[in-house]
Amino acid sequence: MTPKFSSEEIDMMGGIKSIHPQSPDDIILLCASYEPRSLATTQALAPSYRAKRGLIYVNREFLSGPAGPMVNRNLEILQGTLTNKCDLVEIIQGSWLDPKIQLTELRHYLQKTGDTASSKRRTTIDITTFNREALIVAVALLLENSSPGDIRAVYVSPQDHGAWLSRGFRLVRNVMGFAGTQQPSKNTILAVLSGFEPERTAKIIEEHEPSKVLLGLGDPPTDTKFLERNRLEQHLVLARQEVADFCFPADSINDCAHCLREVLFPYIGKSNVIIAPMSTKLSTLAALLVAYENPDIQLTYCVPGEYNIEDYSRGSKAFFLESLSTYETECKGE
Repeated sequence: MTPKFSSEEIDMMGGIKSIHPQSPDDIILLCASYEPRSLATTQALAPSYRAKRGLIYVNREFLSGPAGPMVNRNLEILQGTLTNKCDLVEIIQGSWLDPKIQLTELRHYLQKTGDTASSKRRTTIDITTFNREALIVAVALLLENSSPGDIRAVYVSPQDHGAWLSRGFRLVRNVMGFAGTQQPSKNTILAVLSGFEPERTAKIIEEHEPSKVLLGLGDPPTDTKFLERNRLEQHLVLARQEVADFCFPADSINDCAHCLREVLFPYIGKSNVIIAPMSTKLSTLAALLVAYENPDIQLTYCVPGEYNIEDYSRGSKAFFLESLSTYETECKGE
């Protein structure tokens, strides 16, 4: 289970320190969004926290329009905070609509020459407000230059979510770098880590036309009240004949990855396997780890029509801190 702390507990610990308290992190990577939670992690950093490079990802579409005032304000605050804690602060202007821009910009800043040797580079990434596709791409790029144990994810759960998170959809696409291997002669198994957006779940099922859907419900959740909402939102999907449900730990990257390995094991190599991570950002990284270990697995993403920028979430409740691991590193530790 991921270490979970309240704000008060984080304060008692003296704040979030560098991965190795005696030396600075190589990178701290954040995302500026319209949510107030964008600021929670930097506000919880220890006075002693230091990093060589501070990177702030922002979706360029949100810098103007209705989200503009909130996003630019949060970006300015994050930039000011990191300026006092990092040797260098840079802004990554990605895109939630154009995956090529997203990949190109993240690659440019995360694979710069002159970084510490690949097996030594330490990164703290606040995964809270990244859109899931950008998060997968960012961490996959980090994994190319770091050992999994040197990547620490911080996730801040909200006090509550708004009545809706996103509406409609634009298209369904595989995450760049995770197209998997799809063979027409094999059946397709679609594993959905579901959340509060049943429209997007239904769209993904419609697009992929799987022979079987494995619908995951986040249990344990990051907050107990979120589980019942998850079940209610997905009841129409659960009523389909080709759907089988399972539970996954939505509150832990590595526990969820272990669960996914067990659930998908009977299908690997025998079927086309697709994972649609649509739950917590912690479980999204679990899907990434499993696909990273099994290149035949495809990660799919449904681009929403619009986000609830006015009331996506409220408050900050708990901090989850967890370093990544992969199946190989877990085995070595046994």
